[in-house]
Amino acid sequence: NILCKLDSSGGAVQLPDTNISIHVPEGHVPPGETQQISMKALLDPPLELNSDKSSTISPVLEIKLSNMEARSFITLELKVSAEVKNEIANKNLVGIKCLRSDTKEGPYSPVLSTYYYGDTIQVQLDNLEPCLYVTVVALALQNIVYPTTVWDYINKKITVGVYGPKHIHPSFKTVVAIFGHDCAPKTLLVNEVARQIHGAAPVVLQLWGKHQFVLARPQDLKLCLFSNMSNYEVHATEQAKMVREFQMKLGKVCRLVFPIRSHDANELSDFTLRVQVKDDYEAIVTQFCVQTPPPPPKSGLKNSAQRRFLKKNEVGKIILSPLAATYRFPVFRDRPVANMKYGKLLKTVVRQSKNHYLLEYKKGDIVALLTEEKIRLKGQ
Repeated sequence: NILCKLDSSGGAVQLPDTNISIHVPEGHVPPGETQQISMKALLDPPLELNSDKSSTISPVLEIKLSNMEARSFITLELKVSAEVKNEIANKNLVGIKCLRSDTKEGPYSPVLSTYYYGDTIQVQLDNLEPCLYVTVVALALQNIVYPTTVWDYINKKITVGVYGPKHIHPSFKTVVAIFGHDCAPKTLLVNEVARQIHGAAPVVLQLWGKHQFVLARPQDLKLCLFSNMSNYEVHATEQAKMVREFQMKLGKVCRLVFPIRSHDANELSDFTLRVQVKDDYEAIVTQFCVQTPPPPPKSGLKNSAQRRFLKKNEVGKIILSPLAATYRFPVFRDRPVANMKYGKLLKTVVRQSKNHYLLEYKKGDIVALLTEEKIRLKGQ
């Protein structure tokens, strides 16, 4: 997302980490006034834009404008993820079209002032509204008879992105996401990672790497994930996940969760993951590798506060007075706690190797605070 304010001098607004930009000419608004522009890429297109006769080849862009006293059009420039095959007959049957609508779900209508050069398209947007939605599709210009679809006349690129936590841990989850365009965001909000916990907040994962390949037609795809380091493994039953043909045709983002764990938590280091994409016949369509981030840095700072708990290796070394009563287990007593305070976790906290009495806490959990003593924790 991006929000920008321009004056009568005009300017350009680019969506971060994409090839999408808006150009505003000088004099677009009267001198002394400003135009606020908001731009957002919606990863999942509405259903009407993907069928046998149409396929989205860019994200749906949500553009919001604050000043309707505009004197001119604005120009949208973006890169598309498909091209019509070179045969002349194909160009008569299928075309690359820019569509716009005042609502996300449509209906969408063609934008006439459109220019192409290579895989980049320029669109002049006039008759501006406070909010409009724009996307680019490969569209059948004539009737296409099933089983032929618009995919048979284009070379469409699919993007595979690998997402994970900012730092790796002894046990973590990686998400492989499939996009029907080349706009793989730097971060991905994923609910599936914490779906086993009722009401858990979505997890924000970082983009580790991405790869593009041409897919000839919508089909079932098997995605496999492997580690190149023996200390890490993807669970055998979780190494392969399926994406169905109808999901590819609808153009929605597919998120596949792969749990990864280490055999030795004391030997953590970054490593390489290999992603394989296979077709219906187990043939490899494409494969690529991504490097994981390193584990969290080890802090050299020591806590000066007095510890209230013994370390595990200190339990057997403590010498008690002969008069002191010894118990095999601690004795718990019920007693009221005055002035109870609560806190909400802003980050997920993993199990701590030096604080064995701490469990794992998810972002958004509410916990009771028995003390305000500070300890250092490793989070995501």
